[in-house]
Amino acid sequence: MADNTAAARKKLEGHRAAVRDHIAKYKRYAEPYEKHGALRTVQRAQDQIQRLKAAHPSLKHDFDPVDTWRP
Repeated sequence: MADNTAAARKKLEGHRAAVRDHIAKYKRYAEPYEKHGALRTVQRAQDQIQRLKAAHPSLKHDFDPVDTWRP
């Protein structure tokens, strides 16, 4: 179980890094289609974060503001 949780934690951090990267892109982009693309990536990564937390109860209390960021 510990190996699975450790792997899930690495995935969680990877998804959070993607969210942070695309939040920065969203803020930098000027065109609506660019913002839309960045926002879709953020939403997909946040969905994966929620799935990981649901599958691994020990990660439920691991909160980061990017988990629920909205523009």
